[in-house]
Amino acid sequence: MPPAPLMPTLPTLHLLADSAAAADCRRAIAPGDRLLLLADGVFAAAAFARAPIAGARVGALEPDAERRGVRLGGIQPLSHAEFVAWAAACERSVTWR
Repeated sequence: MPPAPLMPTLPTLHLLADSAAAADCRRAIAPGDRLLLLADGVFAAAAFARAPIAGARVGALEPDAERRGVRLGGIQPLSHAEFVAWAAACERSVTWR
């Protein structure tokens, strides 16, 4: 009997809700994963724009950035609907606080 085909691994969605956890979060992100900056995590946008994570998609919840007066630079702004689409495309999520 031939071995079962490997199932493709879906990415992990990392939710950074506090910029103080940015360094730990960055170390845990694998190629193909997605990082969403939300709440006070949007304050880390400049750091992630300056030093992108190879192979990962990075976005920020646009209403949270606007509320806090944060410019996203090269970070992809996401609406709530786009956040839901990112979550649906990922196998699991991890929240960083």
